Amino acid sequence: MHKQTLFIGGKWQDAADRERFSVHDSNTEQVFGSFPLATESDIDAAVAAARGSLDDAGSWGGYSAYQRAAVMRRFADAIERRREEVGQLISREVGTPIARSTYSNADTAASLLRFYASVIEDTSIEDLRPAATGYSIVRREAIGVVGMIAPWNYPLSTLFFKLAPALAAGCTAVIKPASFTALDSYIIAEAVIEADMPPGVINIVPCSRDTGDYLVAHPGIQKIAFTGSTPVGRKIGRTCGETLKPVTLELGGKSAALLLEDVPLETFISDLADLSFSNNGQTCTNNSRLIVPESRYDEIVDAIATEVASWRVGDSLDPAVEIGPVVSAAHQQSLENYYEIAKREGGRAIVGGSPLDRTGFFVAPSVFADVTPEMTLFREELFGPAISITRYSGDPDEGVRLVNDSEYGLSGAVYTADETVGLELARRLETGTVCFNMYNFDIGAPFGGRKNSGIGFELGAEAIMAYLHFKTIFAPTVPAGF
Repeated sequence: MHKQTLFIGGKWQDAADRERFSVHDSNTEQVFGSFPLATESDIDAAVAAARGSLDDAGSWGGYSAYQRAAVMRRFADAIERRREEVGQLISREVGTPIARSTYSNADTAASLLRFYASVIEDTSIEDLRPAATGYSIVRREAIGVVGMIAPWNYPLSTLFFKLAPALAAGCTAVIKPASFTALDSYIIAEAVIEADMPPGVINIVPCSRDTGDYLVAHPGIQKIAFTGSTPVGRKIGRTCGETLKPVTLELGGKSAALLLEDVPLETFISDLADLSFSNNGQTCTNNSRLIVPESRYDEIVDAIATEVASWRVGDSLDPAVEIGPVVSAAHQQSLENYYEIAKREGGRAIVGGSPLDRTGFFVAPSVFADVTPEMTLFREELFGPAISITRYSGDPDEGVRLVNDSEYGLSGAVYTADETVGLELARRLETGTVCFNMYNFDIGAPFGGRKNSGIGFELGAEAIMAYLHFKTIFAPTVPAGF
């Protein structure tokens, strides 16, 4: 899969430079594809194409909400026709087990397009409000050209968290996919063409980090939407502050699950793979810290160890595999370094904790018991298949304090047989989402982080608001048409 062009202005165009990026199969470590890296002049061309589509009354800028919704539904259909191809490619790029790779990327992207197509059809463009004198017409207008920077772990779903509401609002996009997963963006470009989307609405420019900085600061970009690490998010936030452009930042996490003394253990164990090890641990919302009561500590630790040790580690394209490889050799080494730090600081590896002797970027799914709050494993986001277990007295107040003892606030969980107590504790967690006695993720509800986990929110009908400007027109009488 060696690509030669970029997708700008609705067509394939040669990159301005010959620099390329090679993509490795996470299962085999072998190069299986490459693509050209966009330069600043390519970014300029993409921004101009996106602006042109907005300014052209016969293109996206002149489409009604119903016209945009129709294109979005065609786009969803085109992606669904490529779902198997997308799933297999992302499994090779990222290491995501094939079943999750397909439904959490292609299927989610299509669902988001259809969801926001329906939302925008039910959203008024203008409201008439009585004022102290005359009337106020409150108008919703597209924010403009949006720069979107997607991560590699869920390259399509996280992109469409941004792209679907932006398209519904009437915006156009210049997209920087993560280099590790840029090959799948070529499939999306093919779907754009098949959907007969106007030229310039979607432009895809994989590029280096330095060129990405140029995209963020570009004067033709009216908003930035980013998912990625907290350090990079801080840098983007500074640039957007200096250029006075709005920004949405979905950043890292170090989420915790609080288990009470009456925890329904079978329910928790059945949720563990999705709750704490999703995508081989490469998920920002994973509950990688488990806060466990002293009275049931040994019982719970043994149950977790038995469950994790039973999981099959192997080729991500094998439907029977629960844990595949991680995205790269560098990430593999980073995780193995963290495992050594955890053991050196006193964490007890009851499952895994050591390198795996096999080809591919594989890391042992690992469980570390006896982890205390001052340890690195309790504090830092590993972004891999490892969890820490920390004991507490059983006092719910102490448990909440340990959950909240983090610079992050993206996700969390509470498991207890007492619904009243559980919901009250869930309300006290300093985090954007909380799973109560279940694992779930809902595109129809807002998603975002607190503290160092980000600024703003995505998903839910409310997310369209992040891609709209509001304009108020004062009128002395009720205008015609209202």
